Amino acid sequence: MYIISENCSSWNSKNSKNILNIINAELECKLCSSYGNFSLVKQYSIWRWEIDIPYDWEYGQWERIRLYPVQVNIFIVKCEICGKKYRVYPSFIIKGTTLTLTALIFIAFVYETSGLSLRKIPQKFCYENNIIAHSTIYKAIHGLGKSIADSDNKIRDSIKELKNRYLPSNKEEPEVSVWPPEKSIYEHTLRRETALRELLLPLANLRFEYHFCTLFYKYIRPLKTILSGLDPPISIIYTK
Repeated sequence: MYIISENCSSWNSKNSKNILNIINAELECKLCSSYGNFSLVKQYSIWRWEIDIPYDWEYGQWERIRLYPVQVNIFIVKCEICGKKYRVYPSFIIKGTTLTLTALIFIAFVYETSGLSLRKIPQKFCYENNIIAHSTIYKAIHGLGKSIADSDNKIRDSIKELKNRYLPSNKEEPEVSVWPPEKSIYEHTLRRETALRELLLPLANLRFEYHFCTLFYKYIRPLKTILSGLDPPISIIYTK
């Protein structure tokens, strides 16, 4: 089960009592359909890669971005009516990758719009003594692209609606492309890249016109809801 949460700091600041109150107020037992009957069984932590984007960050200031590992609290709860147990995660955790949703979307955006390669991104964004493997980034980005490309019309229509909300008709087809040449080679990887670029078009097109940090976090809020419908969220792919 998932609880809506903006980021690691706000999630980890909640104690077990706070989380249990939220769970009992918002979540339904999938087995017996009861509300308000969960009890806490256990709390533990997992490691995930989170991104830090300074509030006054401007596109291209790569040295100011930090991608770093952080512990995220996970809770196991039990329905006292039927005995069913659940793991409760924050909404920024995505099955299939160790990157948070925020980190994944931002890195995909940077990879598609800049000249940075998958090998350069960890070198630019990570601390020297703790660098994420570029293969982890590749699998996450292309796994998301594959999930979107393989998704049903409902997901694709939702992405189109979100894109239209941010891009007026005169912005949808810019005179000068906001994208550099495609970085993929094979037909199946190009298909994933096309799906990602469709998702990221408003961010790419508006990155110089608005305060980026505000635009980015406002954009990924509804994106979380849309991508929660992907099954699987991050598809398993094989590096070529």
